Amino acid sequence: MKFDLEKTELKTVLYPWQAELMKFIWTINQEVDSRTAYNHLRETETPMSRASVINFLNKMADEGFLQYSETTSKGGHKGLYKPSAVVPDEKSFKRVLVKRIIDKARKELSRV
Repeated sequence: MKFDLEKTELKTVLYPWQAELMKFIWTINQEVDSRTAYNHLRETETPMSRASVINFLNKMADEGFLQYSETTSKGGHKGLYKPSAVVPDEKSFKRVLVKRIIDKARKELSRV
């Protein structure tokens, strides 16, 4: 994630399609697979490739913003994503991001 001072709201750290995906996942508040997330995004003004959707969801899981689990399905293993217990909604997501940004700024700028 990059912090863009020229944007507003979630778009300061996420691309519009990424913000849309996170809002979708927070709204439904249940497990969603990448196909469902991809299909939702196709219906918006910011469609992206399925690979981009998968990569983003995996990154959000690695960062602790989403919880990831796997299940077996007809075609093999399927990844499922849902809001993490620590970041269950947009408000908590923003709170965690603000803390990370401030901590990073303190660490980097105190070296001067």
